[in-house]
Amino acid sequence: MKLRKEVKSGSAGTPLLQESAYTISHEYNAVTADDLRDLKQKLDAAPDREKYGRYRARLFYGNLRRWQRQGLHFLYVSGVGTKECTCGLVLHENAEADQEKAVFVSNVIQEKLREIELEKLQLVKGHMSLPSLKVPTVALIVNFTFKESINDYLWNAMCQECGEYLVQARDSEAKLFVKEHNKGCGPKKLKKEGK
Repeated sequence: MKLRKEVKSGSAGTPLLQESAYTISHEYNAVTADDLRDLKQKLDAAPDREKYGRYRARLFYGNLRRWQRQGLHFLYVSGVGTKECTCGLVLHENAEADQEKAVFVSNVIQEKLREIELEKLQLVKGHMSLPSLKVPTVALIVNFTFKESINDYLWNAMCQECGEYLVQARDSEAKLFVKEHNKGCGPKKLKKEGK
């Protein structure tokens, strides 16, 4: 029998995330142009009965590559008790001894970010920079909207450390926000590398 943990809530009654029930791990999930070419060759060579499955696989990895290159952090795949970000961070809902304990943004930062819609995965710390997947990041591009009036995508971005965020910003503005917050709010490793 599983016991339900007491969940604290904020002033608006929304649950504040608890750290103890979650762990994280990282999967290196970079998709290269070579990977996509290989998938295309396998699709072309596949018997008819296998083409649809190979087409779906190519579409899945093609989309993942595009999202990684855009810098978009969000839940792109989930399994039993896991949620995986486009950067390879995996949030495990049931704590396991051999995995790193998940650390979520503070309750104060959660309150500041209440105005934008975020997934639980976007509130856990430990994301890697996109598209490189090599350097930790505290600033994330978390969502997008297509605006017909300007025929372009607008992006939402947020900083896990200071709680500042952008809503419906142009691509270049969102990427600059991420760069500046990683430099100013990020871990010492980011500051040393000048990222």
